[in-house]
Amino acid sequence: MFRPLLCLFAVATLSACASTEQRWHKDGVSDFDTANFISECRFQTGLAKIKGDQAEELLKHCMQAKGFRLK
Repeated sequence: MFRPLLCLFAVATLSACASTEQRWHKDGVSDFDTANFISECRFQTGLAKIKGDQAEELLKHCMQAKGFRLK
């Protein structure tokens, strides 16, 4: 009785985590190229020596400027 309940809980937890993940998306751009754009934006943020929430906000603006949207 305990094992099926534990499995059900594990599946429900994993599915909840997977469904809330947002990813950067732009039509016609591969996952590899998207990762490169993200790295470029993070590098630029690092050059400015900005950390924490401000860095994430700058990353968001940088990616949006390149035409990406969070989906």
